[in-house]
Amino acid sequence: MKTLTAENNFGRTKQTIALADIMVDEEHSVVDVANNWAVFPRHLQVATSIASQGLKNPIIVLASADKYRFTASGGRIQFAVVNGYTHIDAIVLTEEADVRPLMVEQAQTEEQYLDPQYITRWWEQEETTEPLSADAPQSQE
Repeated sequence: MKTLTAENNFGRTKQTIALADIMVDEEHSVVDVANNWAVFPRHLQVATSIASQGLKNPIIVLASADKYRFTASGGRIQFAVVNGYTHIDAIVLTEEADVRPLMVEQAQTEEQYLDPQYITRWWEQEETTEPLSADAPQSQE
């Protein structure tokens, strides 16, 4: 068993889980597919950070029967699979509504270990498109 251990836990309980138990769909685990995922410059930065400083944040998964559902943390998972890890520290959530707030909390720590050019404050971007009301003027195209 080769485990990738995370430094932080964000006040939650970390669990060490098998990468083969993290499912991307009903038939495939991350181990089956992570080697085929695209690699973007941000992924390379995440990999470099983990290789030099260790895993800072555990991955986030959702509990799903006797396995786990992949929700986020693709760069960290990809690093683990490509580098021969069999297990990884995770925060296992039971409610989908809890995923985004934890993702934001983890993302807010990125400037501690990632080059700023690879950090996107996606959680600060709000949709500006508002639905048209029934009495709003319609375009005449």
